[in-house]
Amino acid sequence: MTQPPQTPLQIQMNMPPEKAAGSYASFAGVWQDNDGFVLDFAVTTQPPVPATDDSGNQIMVLGAEVVSRVRIPPNQAWELMKALNDQLGKWEAAKGPLEGKPPNA
Repeated sequence: MTQPPQTPLQIQMNMPPEKAAGSYASFAGVWQDNDGFVLDFAVTTQPPVPATDDSGNQIMVLGAEVVSRVRIPPNQAWELMKALNDQLGKWEAAKGPLEGKPPNA
């Protein structure tokens, strides 16, 4: 049986004015649960301070506050990875390699 051709899908996003400025985040944490992936974007709230972990090891603790949590379904994780890779390539083509990037990355 022949499948009918699929109609192309175009997504039109709306940006509410109160969201247009975005939120600055100095790092992100990524984890998963049963429903998909969770991206926690955070900003540091204080300089690192020396501390001791539960095993008695010396560590540095960096305080941070989550500014946004985004949950995505598993199939969107792959699309997000591809989009970030594409945008990183464009960034480096225009501005040069990012500092601190691991070799061969």
